[in-house]
Amino acid sequence: MLTKKVSTKNLKELSSVSKKTSTELGVDILERKRIEKVLSKHPVRFIQRVYTIREIKSFPENKEIYYSIGFSLKEAIWKTLPPSTQKRAYFGDIEIIWNKGKTEIFLFGKKTKNLLVSFSFDKKYVLSSAIRFTRKHYD
Repeated sequence: MLTKKVSTKNLKELSSVSKKTSTELGVDILERKRIEKVLSKHPVRFIQRVYTIREIKSFPENKEIYYSIGFSLKEAIWKTLPPSTQKRAYFGDIEIIWNKGKTEIFLFGKKTKNLLVSFSFDKKYVLSSAIRFTRKHYD
């Protein structure tokens, strides 16, 4: 599997997470053939439903792999959200913007600062993970 780390965070930052921080993990594995199939049957409908215009314009190339990575990352990120937010979050609310070979993540239009993401892929699968940090609120 080819592995690409797409976070600008480093391990020192990760290890400095305090007890006052909540950590949520989301993982997704996607069979690339599923995306290939839907792109061949319903390309316009699928793309308009899942990706924003800004995301599509940021793809380095119009290839299935970018659609697959984006879909898988969106799923992993969605899994890190609290249930109340999951109920109102759609694919367009999570944007994966490619910027010079790295990804920038936008959630509800705002660039995220509390999210680490990574992905790996081979000819058959894409594996994505997301870790979201939030400060715990005490009463």
